Amino acid sequence: MSLELKAAELLTMHAAWKLDQGNMTDTDAAMAKLKSTEMLGMVSDEAIQILGGMGLMDELPLERIWRDHRVERIWDGTSEIQRHIISRALLRPLEA
Repeated sequence: MSLELKAAELLTMHAAWKLDQGNMTDTDAAMAKLKSTEMLGMVSDEAIQILGGMGLMDELPLERIWRDHRVERIWDGTSEIQRHIISRALLRPLEA
């Protein structure tokens, strides 16, 4: 889980750095969003699995994170749209 968190953070920081430089592309943003939202789902599911029923109690913030993570994959473009943006950038130079 730590590896996934770090990968998402680095992609986000890279996209932010490119934005500051004035050369961020849609692909950079799509990669950061896709990795971050998919990571959130994977990590919250894994945490619930580790904690069992205790992870779903209202007393822990994990229950809300787990419940809300689904909408994060929909806002500002679904994961499928992000994948489309990324694949389009990969295929465009090949004229495919």
